[in-house]
Amino acid sequence: MPRIVADLHTHSLASTHAYSTVGELLAAAAALGLDALALTDHGPALPDAPHPWHFDNLRVLPREVGGVRLLRGCEVNIRTLSGDVDLDETMLGRMDWIVASFHEPCLAPGTVAEHTEAYLNALANPGVDSLGHTGSIQFPYDVDAVVKACRDAGKTIEINAGSFKVRPRSVPNCRRIAESCAKHGTFVVVTSDAHSHWDVGAFAPVLALLDEIGFPGDLILNADRDRLFRYIETRRGRSLA
Repeated sequence: MPRIVADLHTHSLASTHAYSTVGELLAAAAALGLDALALTDHGPALPDAPHPWHFDNLRVLPREVGGVRLLRGCEVNIRTLSGDVDLDETMLGRMDWIVASFHEPCLAPGTVAEHTEAYLNALANPGVDSLGHTGSIQFPYDVDAVVKACRDAGKTIEINAGSFKVRPRSVPNCRRIAESCAKHGTFVVVTSDAHSHWDVGAFAPVLALLDEIGFPGDLILNADRDRLFRYIETRRGRSLA
């Protein structure tokens, strides 16, 4: 497997069930030689998430610390079957990286068809870059339909290392999702979902799974710095400088 150059799903203590500062996250990324880190605290609909002003004010943070490019982001909550998320269009447009995920406090689990519909609608949102921890057993969906829609929309699906640690029953689903992405030519991103700086860059279980199934390295978006930055700059229509 190729080296992962950016951790695109991390949480600071602004999400109060996470435990590290932004500086600690960046220092951990620098120690690992990562090129970038996306700060993706939970969207404001989650009970312990930061206020919307937190995301608006990310522009006060430096763009680069210790050689690590800081990407301004959010893990938004999919709140309805229509794919509505909890940051508005203006705020989404200011971000560099948006992960859209299901969390039970924000949307109660429903049927396979309902979860599929919500994912498809979220993918239609131009502000969304990736679907988060979709291996969750609480929210089953039509994997092939969503994976193909993700490819067609030019979006990504994350394979989330945190799931291997805190949601181990989702691992078989993660494998199936990765196999579908390989089959349909859909980009994945390998992420830690770190809730402390000790888990930044903890990609090993995902890389082992991808290696086991022979996943093509050129479909891992965050395995190449130039490809990742070009992808973000093209989607956002602006430089990351």
